[in-house]
Amino acid sequence: MAARKPALACSLLRLIARNAQRIPPLPLACTLALAAPAALAQPAPSNPPPAIGQSAASSYDASRHDALIVARREGRIDATEALNQLTAWLASPLDDDARRRVASDAVAIASADGRYAQAVALGRQATPAKLADYALAPLALAARRAHDSGLQGEVVGVWRARQPDAREPRVHEAWWRIESGGITGAKALYRALSQPAPTRVDDRVALLELRGALARADKDLLQALGAYTEAGALRPGRLDLRREADFLLAASGAASSAFENAEAAERATPGSFSPLALSTLQQEALAQRLRWAIRARDQRLGAERVVALDRVLADQEAALARLDAAAPKAEPGDADAWRTVRVRLQSDRLLALVERGRPADAIALHDTLRAAGNELPAYGLQAAARAFAQERRSIDAVPLYEAAMAKGGADMPMPDEVHYGLVYAYLDVGRFADAEALLARLEAATPAQMRLAPEAGRPNGEYTEVSGLRGLVQLYSDRPALAQRSFSVLTREAPLNAGYAQGAALTARLREHPEAALARYEALAADSPYDTGARIGHVEALLDADEFAEARRRAESLAADLPDSVQVREMERKRRALVGPRLDVDAEASSGGAAIASREWRIDSRLSSGLIDDRWRVFYEQSLGRGSTDIGNANWARGGLGLGWQQGRWLAEGIVQHANAGPYRNSVAGRLDYRAGDAWRLSATYDGDSKELPWKARVAGIGAHELGASVGYVVDESRRFDLKWQQLDFSDGNRRDGLDASWRERWISTPAFQLETSLGAGASRGRAVEAPYFNPSSDSSVQLGVRAQWLNWKRDDRQFFQVVELAGGSYRQAGFGSGPMWSLRYEHRWNFGPRLTLRYGAFVSGHPYDGVRERQRGVFLNLSTPLQ
Repeated sequence: MAARKPALACSLLRLIARNAQRIPPLPLACTLALAAPAALAQPAPSNPPPAIGQSAASSYDASRHDALIVARREGRIDATEALNQLTAWLASPLDDDARRRVASDAVAIASADGRYAQAVALGRQATPAKLADYALAPLALAARRAHDSGLQGEVVGVWRARQPDAREPRVHEAWWRIESGGITGAKALYRALSQPAPTRVDDRVALLELRGALARADKDLLQALGAYTEAGALRPGRLDLRREADFLLAASGAASSAFENAEAAERATPGSFSPLALSTLQQEALAQRLRWAIRARDQRLGAERVVALDRVLADQEAALARLDAAAPKAEPGDADAWRTVRVRLQSDRLLALVERGRPADAIALHDTLRAAGNELPAYGLQAAARAFAQERRSIDAVPLYEAAMAKGGADMPMPDEVHYGLVYAYLDVGRFADAEALLARLEAATPAQMRLAPEAGRPNGEYTEVSGLRGLVQLYSDRPALAQRSFSVLTREAPLNAGYAQGAALTARLREHPEAALARYEALAADSPYDTGARIGHVEALLDADEFAEARRRAESLAADLPDSVQVREMERKRRALVGPRLDVDAEASSGGAAIASREWRIDSRLSSGLIDDRWRVFYEQSLGRGSTDIGNANWARGGLGLGWQQGRWLAEGIVQHANAGPYRNSVAGRLDYRAGDAWRLSATYDGDSKELPWKARVAGIGAHELGASVGYVVDESRRFDLKWQQLDFSDGNRRDGLDASWRERWISTPAFQLETSLGAGASRGRAVEAPYFNPSSDSSVQLGVRAQWLNWKRDDRQFFQVVELAGGSYRQAGFGSGPMWSLRYEHRWNFGPRLTLRYGAFVSGHPYDGVRERQRGVFLNLSTPLQ
């Protein structure tokens, strides 16, 4: 009968775990069939035991204790009732032997029921040295599960002293060494226990468990999985082995299969897995499905690409509901574990929402989690940062990216998507030095060739990405000349790299070479027809080239193929702003220039419709102004209805207009522009009632027709040459012809500062007609200007600049000789992306007229905004 006692005790412990519907690993005392509690192995007493129902109020005696153990063994009472009685007895006066037995049984029952924290508390209260041998294995297990390595080591020490040659204490010592980081000592014990190979099934199972734990410590998950699977085959009734195998299966990349196995086991045998274990496996399975859904999305087009993502989002909601229903019923000691699973599930949901193209929902979820005090893992912080960046709130994204980097620590590879996102976020908030420093770190950490590779000289794919990032950073920080050199080298070294080709095409766009950019994007469309970035860039290049019909067709194709893409929606927003209705206003007021007007103001506005049939616009123009002169005052108002046609290289406009006064109050105007390639710009204009008419001419009732022509040569965004001719044909018989030439050059271009100069020369000649307005027979001028621009504030596509322009030169007038002229202009410029551009400022200038030096002061405002 005595030989059966360990088996009976193990059966009882399994029954306790099953009735409690928990999944604790069974004590190794059971697996080895050693040191089973004597009380649990005793047969039912021959005399009828006292009643158990109200035993909590009973005083202690050995017969009641025996009856309690039998009742627990037969399942007539649960672990809670048994532990209540045992702890009540411990609180009463007991002799040493009785206290030793009560404490030992309490530790064994609490550990068998998975109440590891309670078992640890009971063990510390009694001290391991005063416990029976059969309680040491359950207490060692409880200490290990509760991560109390101090108590675990104390138990092992007591146990080894009592049974120096026994196998089970050495197994527990190996576990303790693993938990304490002593892997080398644990391996030595494992080798000693393996020689000779054990023959008893329980010994083999214990050794397999130990092998699995050592393999897990060495991060050899497949070997660990094999060990636990083999142990489970030897002891199919051990639910804890099944659980460990499924968790290892999940960690090995088969989380979905592991969760399916766990659910099937739970349905077949309720209690096989605890609610916490199921929720943990479900979270890991959903995280894996999310990764699969993202890959599936990137390989599909149209509405089908997000079907898997939507299923994951729906299943995440169900998993959260399941978790929230089970967590309140859990043991207090499991609260942290439940919280961890919930935070990971919510972090996965954050990522799923971002990948689904729902950044606003992701931000709302992040704000809710933050308000609740949840601490997100690194990937959750990164997902939230991406959501803020996609919503053009990079000022909120930066600290989240930085927190994700800090939380990832040394385990985060470099480069990582977090680093790339932070570089762009730094640029978007104007922290250019930080972006440059982080990029330098990435370059230093990313060699051209892999350090660890099967063969020497294997190229490092990450080096390719970092090299391309360098060019893009130069481009986005207003250094297009450097970017052009970078991408020229990169495309020469890797001509088939789509990322480098995109960078070169974008550089051509921003260097004001629309034809070259289009050619590059068309080549990309042939080589990489499904590359989202290339397709978006192609649409934007078509818009730059005024190919609105083709841009619309490609944009619609993108929206149909990638309806969830935030980048596509952003591109479409910009396109609609460009081709939609628009309001432009230019206003200026000045005083002090007596030769022209002692005081004047004018407001020119234009309201345009959206593009009709991708090429036509209807617009209304209005000019309002007033000039005060020494010969009288003039009020001028003119309105006109026009039609414009814009297609590719051509722009043509015609307008019928009516003014309130003047000989040409009913007139027409027109304009014709032609872009002859990337370099040459040609333009011709006609206005039947010129806006350039001097105010004194208006006071005198004189009008003028205006003809103009210009040719411009564009080298790039930093250098341009222009030649303009203008003729004013006055109604009083006078005619004035003028010719101006200019050269603009940008000398310094950095992320926060730009400096450029302009050199201009002009001459005009008029007919010798006596006129009431300023009318020199001939004059000429030469002027050098310097323009400095500072970026003071930046939030994504919103920017604020301060601009100072200083110009000086010489003016020569026939009959009056030469004199200096100068001007100073101060300006604020606000760019609110495609929604609004606003400029305003003040100026002061000095100019000689008829030998008299005059000073003019004024203010100005320019506004341009789409109306949709």
